[in-house]
Amino acid sequence: MRVFSTVLLCSLAALVSGRTIKFANRCNQDIWISPLTNAEGPILAPGIVKLGQGADFTYQIPDSGWGGRFWPKMGCDGSGQNCEVGQSMPPCLPTGCDPPAETKVEFFFPQLNAGGDVWYDVSLVDGYSISSEIIPSSIQGSCTHTRCAMSLDACPNEREVGDLRVIKNGRTVQCLSPCKKWNYPPPFGLGRPENEGNGLWYCCPTPPISPEQCRQNVVIETEYVKLIHRDCPTAYSYSYDDEAGLHNCPNNVNFDVNFCI
Repeated sequence: MRVFSTVLLCSLAALVSGRTIKFANRCNQDIWISPLTNAEGPILAPGIVKLGQGADFTYQIPDSGWGGRFWPKMGCDGSGQNCEVGQSMPPCLPTGCDPPAETKVEFFFPQLNAGGDVWYDVSLVDGYSISSEIIPSSIQGSCTHTRCAMSLDACPNEREVGDLRVIKNGRTVQCLSPCKKWNYPPPFGLGRPENEGNGLWYCCPTPPISPEQCRQNVVIETEYVKLIHRDCPTAYSYSYDDEAGLHNCPNNVNFDVNFCI
């Protein structure tokens, strides 16, 4: 009886302790998963991870909680830096950092078993690079499968800001959002202040623009937002796209994230 009780207790402990995010590479090339903790907090161990074609890796979330984002990088060196695509943070390439237009997945985990919800989203507010999906271990309500199957071939041309494609070595590697095209420095963007002209409505800085004003103005009529709402309807396509993009799940949920779906 004592042995049975010990086994039962160990099994229950395994069920209630530890949360995970498992990343899988379905691309036809190697990718590097780059994590960034909110508010410059400690790096989620082990940091940047290389995934070969068909490989996966699971990050363990601290029981004390964690919040941050991940994005895929390509063409990197042995340390996961100096990447051809996705090097949007230092150390930058000699030609400068890339625009932060990678496909980002974001998570907030409160303390385990403390009662708070886990929140997650796919953020395409700055742009996108490769297709992705997030699959929670528990599907209910807003805690749902988020699938973003957009293609770089579909990256649009906007009437005011022009071609949204980021082209490197003759191929399209990212698609900028209208806001990022507006405010990012040349050669990738126009380098215009987001508090001037329609930058106010593409980027919706607060203040002076309220969430309600943003949701009823120019940005929602852009070809980019229409594309994301069509091909990735449960992701953020602009700053205040909360109704589509923000999702909450039970406290003890795990996630699978797949790239190049």
